[in-house]
Amino acid sequence: MKVFIYHKNTSGADAFEGARLRKTLKGACEVVDIPWVDSPQEGVEVAHFLAPDDLSALRSQKLAGVPCVVSAFYAEDDPNAAFLEPGSFFRFKKKGLQLLNEADLVLVPDSRLAALAQKAGVTTHIEILEPAVRMNRFSKTANESKIFPRYFGVKPEVKTVVATGSYTDAKTINLIKKVAKAAPNLEFYFFGACKKYDRFSLAKKLCRLRRSKNLHFKDIVQDDVYRSALMNSSAYISNDSMRPDPIAPIEAFASKTQVVALSAPSPSPALIEGVSCYFFPSPEAMANYLISLNFGTAETTIESAYAIAKAHNLISYGNKLKGYYEALASGEYR
Repeated sequence: MKVFIYHKNTSGADAFEGARLRKTLKGACEVVDIPWVDSPQEGVEVAHFLAPDDLSALRSQKLAGVPCVVSAFYAEDDPNAAFLEPGSFFRFKKKGLQLLNEADLVLVPDSRLAALAQKAGVTTHIEILEPAVRMNRFSKTANESKIFPRYFGVKPEVKTVVATGSYTDAKTINLIKKVAKAAPNLEFYFFGACKKYDRFSLAKKLCRLRRSKNLHFKDIVQDDVYRSALMNSSAYISNDSMRPDPIAPIEAFASKTQVVALSAPSPSPALIEGVSCYFFPSPEAMANYLISLNFGTAETTIESAYAIAKAHNLISYGNKLKGYYEALASGEYR
């Protein structure tokens, strides 16, 4: 079996979560001995797509008789891979809905997102495939641990907290601003995605206004810099209460970085109070915990969360993915 994992060349645009998801899919194929290609070829039995703008490429593969699968909601902080409108947990992009309904199979991270897609009118068969993490990429080697401090000039005594998101997501930006303001002795690094269009660039500039001096808004960085940032930071702030955030918390678990989030009525299944993370009713309560964490007086979920990350390993993920690919190739979902 040969799988085509589509990658649109988004010249002049950031690639963040979407790129990480593609790497995971390709790595999973390799560990279960499935050949993959990133361009259309003869002999391709399944095509895999990740973003609403892949619609025309999906239609081309369907015309060629190739069954198609779409991974949705894994990269909602990446403007190039998000299926939901900026700042929304419910409003779909038009192309996103079209892509999901024209695919033969849709993969989503959890049941709440499957229900969201069905409520929006997606009639394609949906399966739940929890995100995976390559554990060896988050081992704290001496070389990798030095990348983040060197890249941003962070001194050894400085305590850092990491968050990710989109510069078009005002709710997440406001959360980070409030937490940083309430914890002035910590340094906060927000790595944000935005398309290189004027309105997105303007949004990014506005985010930098009226911020605490300990809050650093950064563009998307290379994968090794981001992983080093996680490894060096005491905590990762998930924005799961505002946008689906399936990939980054699992990576934080693997980095042995404490995950915190605002309380939400239906959080991601991976975010379990007192097991993999802590939820807080307000930004101020979150800040108080982070201050205690950096004084060494707070309890953590680091070890139990690390065990969860190990269960989301690439081999298990790859075997499940292989099962879906084989079912697609046999015509099961048509």
